[in-house]
This record gives sequence, structure tokens and C-alpha cells, in this order.
Amino acid sequence: MLDDRLKAVAEFVPISDSVADIGTDHGYLAIELFKINNARRVIAADLNSGPCQAARRTISEAGFNESIAVRQGDGLAALTAGEVDTVCIAGMGGKLEADILEARPEVTDQLKCLVLQPQNGFEYLRGWLYDNNWLIEDEKLAKVDGRVYQIIKAVRGMAEPLNEAELILGPVLIKKRPELFTEHVQNNIAQLDKIRQGLQKGGSHTKEKLAEIEARIKLLEGYTL
Repeated sequence: MLDDRLKAVAEFVPISDSVADIGTDHGYLAIELFKINNARRVIAADLNSGPCQAARRTISEAGFNESIAVRQGDGLAALTAGEVDTVCIAGMGGKLEADILEARPEVTDQLKCLVLQPQNGFEYLRGWLYDNNWLIEDEKLAKVDGRVYQIIKAVRGMAEPLNEAELILGPVLIKKRPELFTEHVQNNIAQLDKIRQGLQKGGSHTKEKLAEIEARIKLLEGYTL
């Protein structure tokens, strides 16, 4: 059964595209992607043999082992250039997701759409997307077990430079202000406050960093009004 986080990822995939689920784990997202459109090509890939075996078992039990390919490989190394139009990467750190995309430019350059759900490193990932000519077309928030997750849909295109708040909170989320937006902002402030508390225990060399964190907290507090 798919949780709201992975449902949001699946809903962002263009309906007619071929798609790869990178870091598939048990293959639940790959199954949902095929259920949405059984004409689409779906590839489930993972670095490790254990998740690949689990995905094959789940996909077989669902009756889709002839329709969904399971491959073991390091990120996009499991794909060939032009094989899919869309890549989903969910449940990893934002920097790792960017590193996966950067590691295989021959594959990434042929993609039309990215659907990303980073666990952290949102600022880094959005900055990478901008630097590499990916336009953040849409964003969603989903809450599972008390945690709010960000889901990003990016397509090829040029965008205006993102300001600091947009990098952290998401340019589309700031515009849309969805139901979970205030909680999303408060969570980011809480994380920064933990950093601030740690820095306040430090020596004089932390003053510049402390001032930076306090300025960022003040910036984000403006989005809770």
C-alpha cells in the first residue's frame, strides 16, 4: 500500500512517459506507476541486491513481473541513454539525488522530467536544478507519520534565479501555500533553531555562522504570517 508521500510522487509523473524508479526498495512506487498507466514502460532499479529481490517478489505477487523490469545498478547506471523520459528518486538526501543525476550525464541529458522527494538538502537540490537548466514546474507537500515531505517536479527549461527562501521552502510552495505550508515553514525554523542553540554554546569563531542562522530564521518567520 502506497503512503501519501509516494502517491504524491506517482501523481507528478507525466501520464504517457516511460519512467524509472531509482532506489525502488520494495517496488511499491513502480507498481503504482504501472497501475496508473499500463501502457507506460516502468523500470525499478536499486543499488543493492536485497531491495531488488524484494521488488521482484512484490512485483511478481502483484502479477506485473512481465511488465515491470527490475535492475540492480548504481543510480542511473541501471539505465541506458534515452530509455526513459522520467526518473523518480524518493527517500534520499537532496545532495545524493543531485549526485546521482550528475554522475550519468549521458542519461540525465536525455530526460524530460524529474520527480524528486528529498529527505533533506532541499536548498542544495533546488540550487543544482537551477544550475543545470531544470525548471521547478510544481511542488507538493505530503505528511506521513507526523513528518512533512517535499515533492519536486522539474522539467527542462530556464528559470529565474531562486532567492534564499525559495531554495529552502520551494518557489511553487511559496506561491501556492498548500494546507501543510505553515507546518513546513515551522519545521524548517525548528531545524535552524537547533543549529542556533548548538552554535550559541560555541566560541567566538561561530559568531558569523550564528548571525547567518539567525538571519535565516527571521527570513522564514516572515512566511508564517
